Amino acid sequence: MERVKRLKEKMESGKLVKGFFLTMADPVVSEIAGFAGYDYVWIDAEHGPLGRQEILHHIMAAQGSGCAAFVRVPGIDRTMLKAILDMGPDGIIFPFTNSGEIAKEAVRACSYPDFGGVRGQGPIRAIRYGLADEGKYIEGAYEKVLKIAQIETMEGYENLDEILEVDGIDSLFIGAADLSRSIRARNDETDLNTVYEDICRRVRRKGRYLGAAIGATKQEAQRVKDLGVQWVVFGQDARALADALKSNLDEIKDY
Repeated sequence: MERVKRLKEKMESGKLVKGFFLTMADPVVSEIAGFAGYDYVWIDAEHGPLGRQEILHHIMAAQGSGCAAFVRVPGIDRTMLKAILDMGPDGIIFPFTNSGEIAKEAVRACSYPDFGGVRGQGPIRAIRYGLADEGKYIEGAYEKVLKIAQIETMEGYENLDEILEVDGIDSLFIGAADLSRSIRARNDETDLNTVYEDICRRVRRKGRYLGAAIGATKQEAQRVKDLGVQWVVFGQDARALADALKSNLDEIKDY
C-alpha cells in the first residue's frame, strides 16, 4: 500500500515515475533495477517467458530492493490473475483493453465478490504468509493494486470513453507500437500523433493516471510530460545486456 501511495504522490507532484521492462527469468535484474533507483519494474508476462515462480521472485526482488512491481499479464485469465494477485504485486497491466466490457472484466478479476468481483480468497505473500491480518487485507485489497488498461489498438481508442467510465481502472497506458500498426492496417489518413495526443488529453481530463513507453532521452521525457504523461517505462533487460556486452567486446575486438 505504501509503495502505491508513493507512486501516486510522485505523479501528483509533477515528477515522472520511471520503470524498466523485464523479460528475463533471473530476479537479480529486478533487484538491480531497484538498487539503481527505478520507481518500479515492469514484469512482462505477456511477451516474456515467465512462469508463476519467476513472477513471484521478480516481485520479491523488486520490492525488497525498494521499488514497486507491476506485472503485465497475457490477458484476463481469472485463475492466473488470482495467483499473481496473491503474490502481492503493486500493479497489474492489462494489454489490449479494447472495450469497456474488457476493462470491467479486468476490474472484476482483481476484486473479491463482496466488492463486485470474482477473485477467490487465498492471499499468501500478499498477507505476509499469514503474519498480517487477512480480514484487513481483504478490506483494502482493491486499493493495494493499480489496475492499468493498455490502449494499443484503434478499437481501444474508439472505445476510450467507455473504458474511462469503468470504476476501478486507475490508469491507462498508451501502447504506441501496436497502436501504430493498428492505424497502418486501416490504410487511411489516421495520424498516430493525433491519436496519441487525443488519448493524453482525454485521459488526463478524466483524472486518470497516464503512462507511456519512451526512449531514454531528456527530450522524450519532456515531450510526454508536456502531454500529461505521468509514468513511463524505458529500456529492456535483454536489450540492455546485449548492448552492454556488444559495446564491451567492441572496445577490444581488434586485439
